[in-house]
Amino acid sequence: MSSEAGSIYKDLSFPPAHPHRPYTFINMVATIDGKTVSGSRDEPVGDIGSNVDHSVMRALQQASNAILIGAGALRSTPGLWYPEDKLRIVATTSGNVDFASRFFTDAPGKAIVICPSSVELPDGINRLDNEWHHVVKQLKQRWQVERLLVEGGSELNAQLLERDLIDELFLTLAPKVKLGRDVPTYAGGNPLDRGSIQNYNLVEAHQAGDEMFLRYKRIFEF
Repeated sequence: MSSEAGSIYKDLSFPPAHPHRPYTFINMVATIDGKTVSGSRDEPVGDIGSNVDHSVMRALQQASNAILIGAGALRSTPGLWYPEDKLRIVATTSGNVDFASRFFTDAPGKAIVICPSSVELPDGINRLDNEWHHVVKQLKQRWQVERLLVEGGSELNAQLLERDLIDELFLTLAPKVKLGRDVPTYAGGNPLDRGSIQNYNLVEAHQAGDEMFLRYKRIFEF
């Protein structure tokens, strides 16, 4: 991590996991107007954030036990890799992922696919059915995941947020503007009604150059 990145989120300790699921947090980079892609949905997005953002991303990965992404994010980043000690999980409805990619080959025993039972997977690939409350319960109980990092995309984030399965949000705000009515944002999905809007506390804010690094914690109301 660069010295500049080292001053951001110095303390990446998290509260204990919930009894039936991991402590779960999202990390994304977005433009000033909220977009999370620089080209189309199927193109890499590494050019939105700076090298500092990339270093912060790696620090958050190191602070987690497992990393979850959507199939679109995996397809758009063919060279995607994670530290070999991390459980890596991809969610797909179609099974359209490259099983020859490093995501699977670097640590085959640590790869999990969340998908419908109708999707055929290669031998040796772990499967979880795509019901989110069941997924997070299994990650906690079967794989002992205490801290789960979610890295998008927009629809995956929305599915977890809609079910109130997210504890913290990390956002790198890049000094760029993309525009576009149908361009992915931090979270897509179905809109919440006014009475269901979720509230967060801003617990950290850092500036590095022209980027802002923001950390929010969910306010759960019981």
